[in-house]
Amino acid sequence: MEERPNNLLEARKSAGLSRNKAAEDLKVDPKTLYRYENGTQCPNVYVAIRLSEYYHRTVKELFPPRSGI
Repeated sequence: MEERPNNLLEARKSAGLSRNKAAEDLKVDPKTLYRYENGTQCPNVYVAIRLSEYYHRTVKELFPPRSGI
């Protein structure tokens, strides 16, 4: 499976949140949040919007477009 780089881990750490706390607030399993953060699973558009609202960043900031596309 291809990993897709994103800025979720940086956003969570800069907010001073543990993975468990963020997952609880976002109502997702911590393992799922881990997979989102390391790029092995992509959230659907609705979850991506929730993540952007939660971290106060745009979806594009959290999930920058890949070059060459």
